Amino acid sequence: MTQNFTYPLPLYTKGELLVFGAPHSLSEALSMYREAARSAGIVRMTPRIIAAGLPHKGYSNLWVEWDHFDSADALICTSQVRYAIFQDAMALHPKIEMIDYTCLGLPDVCDALPLLKSA
Repeated sequence: MTQNFTYPLPLYTKGELLVFGAPHSLSEALSMYREAARSAGIVRMTPRIIAAGLPHKGYSNLWVEWDHFDSADALICTSQVRYAIFQDAMALHPKIEMIDYTCLGLPDVCDALPLLKSA
């Protein structure tokens, strides 16, 4: 999954900027997030595209809501994310160049991650 992004990858959340310099650092953060989400009782996350920007010179934006469900398939919360995407004319697939969490559905889970704590 980490090959779908460009690096360095900026991620904005809770007024902070995180920069992932390489796929392994993003993979580590995603693994930590997955474990924290599991501990919070989340067993499934489902994306819904809510808006897509018009492409301009290969760039576009995609707004996605991620619904988080528990084992009874009850909706726990929803996160809203904006992805900045670039598609090179020679590339087979677009790459995500920036992630902006506009609404965190799981602030407690995110607070558990060392990468999201202020120094």
